[in-house]
Amino acid sequence: MFKFLAIPAVAVSLLAVPAQAQETSVLFGHFKTLCGDGAGDSQRALVQAEAAGWAKIPSELFTSDPQNPFENVTAMMNAEDNGDLSILMVGSMSESVGPGASEMDMTVCAVMGGNFETNTAVKPDPRPFVQRWLNMDTHPSLNDQGMMGYAFNRDGTRLTAIRPTEAAMTQAALNGDLHIVMMNDEQLLEGATMIMYMRPAF
Repeated sequence: MFKFLAIPAVAVSLLAVPAQAQETSVLFGHFKTLCGDGAGDSQRALVQAEAAGWAKIPSELFTSDPQNPFENVTAMMNAEDNGDLSILMVGSMSESVGPGASEMDMTVCAVMGGNFETNTAVKPDPRPFVQRWLNMDTHPSLNDQGMMGYAFNRDGTRLTAIRPTEAAMTQAALNGDLHIVMMNDEQLLEGATMIMYMRPAF
């Protein structure tokens, strides 16, 4: 599971300079605006990123990478004022949503950030910002291999945590109301931090 751990290798070739401390989480702000507020709507995210001046990354950088977990991906980048690089990635992939669970096709809207030249993580740590926004505990079946995840139902802006069982996760998926936010719990992505909004594709 968590095949997207290989993604940062694609970003190493993109130029960046050392990061500096910030008062707010730029990465979380991008994620919430592009992915979170739209419930993972990929096309909405791309339109908003283009309107904000983000640049499209050639798809060949991803399709030529044998470790790329996306079945299809569109990516855009934004050079931050502090020298970090933010990358929006939308597409789909097959992922299991818990230990021993079967794989399912997921749509993904993700924002990754960091300094890919020096392997410097974004600062401040965006994880507390994600937790405060969702206002719930992580789902135990999504905490594995250095990743942490939240599973919830969504009614507009109202988010309700899914019970901490795999059966409840499966039921939510079959009902078409499974929303997952994942991010790395450790700085294991070659200095990158990634926040992902995932939904079953069916």
